[in-house]
Amino acid sequence: MQDHSEQKFNEFEIIENAFIQSDFVTFRKDYPKVEIEQTLEYYFNALSSDKPFVRRLNENTVILRIPSFSYSEKTIIDSVIKSNKDLFTQTDNLIIDLRNNGGGSDRSYQKLIPLIYTNPIRTIGMELLSTPINNKRMEDIITSLDFPEEIREWAKSALDKLNNNIGKFVNLNESSVSVTELDSIYNFPKNVGILVNERNGSTTEQFLLAAKQSKKVKLFGVTTAGVLDISNMYFVNSPDNEFKLGYCLSKSMRIPEMTIDNKGIQPDYYIDKSIPKYKWIEFVSNVLNE
Repeated sequence: MQDHSEQKFNEFEIIENAFIQSDFVTFRKDYPKVEIEQTLEYYFNALSSDKPFVRRLNENTVILRIPSFSYSEKTIIDSVIKSNKDLFTQTDNLIIDLRNNGGGSDRSYQKLIPLIYTNPIRTIGMELLSTPINNKRMEDIITSLDFPEEIREWAKSALDKLNNNIGKFVNLNESSVSVTELDSIYNFPKNVGILVNERNGSTTEQFLLAAKQSKKVKLFGVTTAGVLDISNMYFVNSPDNEFKLGYCLSKSMRIPEMTIDNKGIQPDYYIDKSIPKYKWIEFVSNVLNE
């Protein structure tokens, strides 16, 4: 490793005589050169890239890969969606590959919603536990130039409400449920397949709860991580600044009737272990094109 320490791997896999994969490390065979099928090439590009991108799989299918919903990625996610909007809205099938996307900010997926929308989307709200330390997150947002003015203004009003209710769980919205209604529904894509796996959590799961309400959408893969009910991560330093504690500030008003934590969100189409991970895209494409 960079500090010259040894990193041990207990297992590794040779894939199609072209790649060696072990945990988070992937090696590609450069010599002698081997022909690589399209889906395998895509799979390893998806693993190695930390930025969103678009690939046309075939005449009827386009892939949108989003590795992270981190707020720092929002600008590029929005840009990729905008620059490929004509392609998305003129192609039968859209595959959204979210594998290993651990979450981030709800704002990062907002431009995705119109592409897959068919009917009003109901979102259950959450409550924040108000304490002096917890409320410092709002202060951080107010003073950060990383957030637009509208978000900083929202944080100011939220901070006032939180500070007036110390020791309580506080709903910052007027209602426990919000409903998203859009004016238009795109004829294309006709079908949307979202690839999910065990490393999807937090904001990604929140997106899936919204996406599943579209009549166009089906989830493919395996059950997600199940880390959404208790959310809104915040980090504080210990008094000696030697340690950093990460913990959650909010709880969903879905619980206990519809819990996600320690359960995850199940796919509509379970992809079992007999199908190699690099062929998941092919599996989804075949289903969408049937």
